[in-house]
Order: sequence, then C-alpha cells, then structure tokens
Amino acid sequence: MKKSLQVLTVALLLTATAQAQWVQQPFSFTQPNNVPLYLDAVDNNTAWALSSGLLSQNGTADNEVARTFDGGQNWTVIAIPAIDLADETIQSISAISATTAWVVTLRGSAACRVFKTTNAGATWTVQSTPDMFNRPDSWPNTIHFFNANEGVVMGDPDGLNGGGMEIYYTSDGGATWTRSVGVPVGTADEFGTPFPPATVGSSIWFPNDAGDIFRSTDKGATWTVSRKVDPMQIENIAFRDEQNGLAAVASPTTTSHTLYRTTDGGTTWNTLSYAGPLHGWGMDNVPGTNTYISVGLDYGNGDAGSSFSRDNGLTWTSIESSLNHLFVDAAGPTAVWSGAVDGQTGNARGANKLTSTVLPTTKATALVLGASLSPNPSSGRFRVQWPAAAHAGPATLTVFDALGRQVLRQPFEASRTAGLDLDLSQQPAGLYQVRLESGAGLSQLRAQVQ
Repeated sequence: MKKSLQVLTVALLLTATAQAQWVQQPFSFTQPNNVPLYLDAVDNNTAWALSSGLLSQNGTADNEVARTFDGGQNWTVIAIPAIDLADETIQSISAISATTAWVVTLRGSAACRVFKTTNAGATWTVQSTPDMFNRPDSWPNTIHFFNANEGVVMGDPDGLNGGGMEIYYTSDGGATWTRSVGVPVGTADEFGTPFPPATVGSSIWFPNDAGDIFRSTDKGATWTVSRKVDPMQIENIAFRDEQNGLAAVASPTTTSHTLYRTTDGGTTWNTLSYAGPLHGWGMDNVPGTNTYISVGLDYGNGDAGSSFSRDNGLTWTSIESSLNHLFVDAAGPTAVWSGAVDGQTGNARGANKLTSTVLPTTKATALVLGASLSPNPSSGRFRVQWPAAAHAGPATLTVFDALGRQVLRQPFEASRTAGLDLDLSQQPAGLYQVRLESGAGLSQLRAQVQ
C-alpha cells in the first residue's frame, strides 16, 4: 500500500510539473480522431491550427481549422464549406495575422486547391488555378507565406518540369501563381513530406522522403538540394538564421534520434553528437533568440516531452517528459504552441501552449571566447587565433565591412586547428567586423585595414 501511494504521488508530481510548464488549451474537431497536426503561431495572442486525419486509422478527411485571438484562452473551430469531404482534405495551413490565412488541400478527382481567408475564417476564396496540382501524380504537401504578399506551396513531383517537385510561388498574396522552374531532382522516385518547412528571411527549407533537403533563398522562385543528408526520411528542420540550422531523423523505437547541423545554409550537413533529451516529433527555432525547442510524442518509443537547446543543438535541457506533442511552432519566447493529442487513443486534445519562462526573451549576449587577431591594424593580412578549449567542431569565420555587408565567409573544423590566416588585402582600407562562431559560442573581433 505504501509503495502504491509513493508511485501515485510521483505520478501526480510529474503531471503537475508538466502542467506548470505547458497549459493545455482544449478544443476538438468534428471527427474525434482528427488532430491539430499543424499549429501556426502568429504572435502572443494569435495561432491557427488545421484538422488532420494523418494519424487516424482511416485517414478521415476534414474541412475544419481552429484559431485563437486571445492567447489560447478560447479556440474557435471553423469549417471551410467549399471543401468537398467526399474527395478533399486539408494538407497544410499558413497564417500571417488574426484575419489572414491560407490552406492547401488534396483532392482525388480534380485539381488540388489553395484557399484564403481575410476575415478570420468567416469566408474562404479559392486562389489556385485549374492548372495547378491537376495531374494524377500531383500531391501538395505544405504551404508557407512569408508575409501578406509572398508565399510558396510545395508538392510531389508530377512528371513535368524535368522531374522535379511541383512548386508554385506568389508575390501578390496568392492572386496569381508562378511555377518554379528547374527544381532539382533529389533522389529518384522521391516524394515530399507533410513536415513543416523551416523559414528565415527570404530562405525556406523542406525535406523529401529520401533524406534530401531542398532550399530556396528567394522565397520559392529557385531551388537547390542537398542530397542524402541521411539515408532515411528527415522529419524536422529548424534554422536560427540563414546559415545555421538543425535537421533531425526520429527513431521509431527509442528516444535516441539522429541530429545534423549546418553552418552554410544547408549546403553541407554534419552529424552532431548531442547530450540531453532531444525529442523527435517536432523542432523549431524561437524567433528573436538563439534557442531551439524540440517536442515528442510517445507512440511506443517513450518520446513524450519537450526540451530546449541554447548552444546550437549540442546540449538539450528537459522542459518536461510526460506530455504528447504534435508539430511545434514558435512566434517568440512567449508564443509557442504545439498540437495536443492523447497518447493512448490518438484523439485530439486541442493545443499545448508553453508557459514556462525557461526560454530567453532576447538573443544571448555574444560570448567572447578568447579569440585574438594580429597584427592589428595591418595592410590586410591577419592571424586569427583562439584557445583550443574555446571553439570546437564545425565553425564559421565571417567578415563584414563597415556597412554590414558580408565580404568573406569561411566554414572550417575548429577542432583541427587553433588559428586561421585572414586575408583582407584586396578590401578597401577601413574597419571590419570579424565573427568566429561555433557551437560553443561567438567571438567578435574588429580588424583595421590600413
């Protein structure tokens, strides 16, 4: 009896701790086994969610979204009447405000469609054209809008455009769409995935099902691909700026996931050995900070919980280890939501909103880790050095002129050297900012070219 009471007490304490870190905001869709797979956080008060049958046994279609305007205290479930439940289902959602959002749908017997609302979901207008996603192999996966005008929708290869993915971009809020040309083929017989893209500035990244990662630096007009980052499907991609990002491959049986890091915008990726509880279902960067957040879902692998990293993925600190989360999205340190799901039934439980204060509200102060630059001033040739304990692993040396323009960028492996030669002799005389960045932190130096 005493032992049972102790176990019960521990369980209650764990539940109380989890609830102290996240607050559950209940709502439900018409179909109980349809879940809020995507939560699109806009700001502290506003978030949107879509109803998805992806986790249901029969892939139940739905035509509903949910939204909150008061930080999640109240959620309203809204139907999109024009969606044909017999033949159509929502695939992805993107919102930019409390009033404006887009969804893309999958339809079996006709062209798939993009819908837009500008009145908080009261009415929805079809924006796509009949020649978009209208082939037998067409299958839109995700949609993202950078702002009120510029957006992109990504889909599987449709047999056209050289065999690449079917992707369209817009610069007028979706009134007109242009197909991206020359999209490279990743791996033969590839498909897209339902996993949310990562976006920073004008750049967007998304994975396919074959371990490849696609990137556009011009909001979807042109694309490059990094092939075979991993032999398996990559589920999560997150970037804290246009150069530094993480990608994860979740283990279906354990809590030990594979993590990759890039310091060159996704051109190259390296396996990252990390410490602490990285969760495999969802990952995002918290805008305005250098912090990543990961969330998990226990579908037999014990991966429930959430965690954060402040050192570019090297170490992860647990927030809690008992809640089940779907994809996570952060609009800021106090605007982080994930989909909530019952781990036993798979039914929707609404949203989880982070209430913990563990996330910083601003970017961490740059760490000056003992790097030096000499001679300084000079005619343009410098030696950058640092203590071996200061910087290790993948690192980047970046130089900016007095106007903030990047004049040099050099990725390297800091563990293999404790110094680099810096040649600015071809640059005009003046002051330059030199940034040496690794997983351990940042050294900022100033160079004067005479």
